Amino acid sequence: MKQPCKDCPFRKCVKSALSPERADDILNGITHDKAFHCHNTVDYSDSHEGRITSDSKLCFGAVLFLENTVRGGCRSNVMFRLGLMQKEFDIDDLRQDESVYQSFEDFLSEVTY
Repeated sequence: MKQPCKDCPFRKCVKSALSPERADDILNGITHDKAFHCHNTVDYSDSHEGRITSDSKLCFGAVLFLENTVRGGCRSNVMFRLGLMQKEFDIDDLRQDESVYQSFEDFLSEVTY
C-alpha cells in the first residue's frame, strides 16, 4: 500500500460520518500502540463493528497521519512498527502528505458530525 484509499477517513477531502466518540477512539488507539486497519480490508459481514482477518491491512492514511502529527511518526506505534517489519508498507513511501490531516484538531473537527 502506498497511499490512503479514496474514502479513507484520514484524507481531508473525504467527508466521513464518524461520531465524536469513534474519532476519539481511533486517535486514542493509534497513539497508544493499537493497530488501525483499512476499512476496505475489514470483514463487516457479521457486524457493523467489523472483524480483522488475515487479509486485513493497516490503514495507510493512519500511517501518514502519524507521520504528519506525532513525534516519531508511525514508528511511535508498536503495531505500525510491526507492519514495517512485516513489509506491509515501506518507510520510503512515507512522506509529508497534504491530502491527509495535519493535526488532531483538524481531524476531530472535520470528520465528526
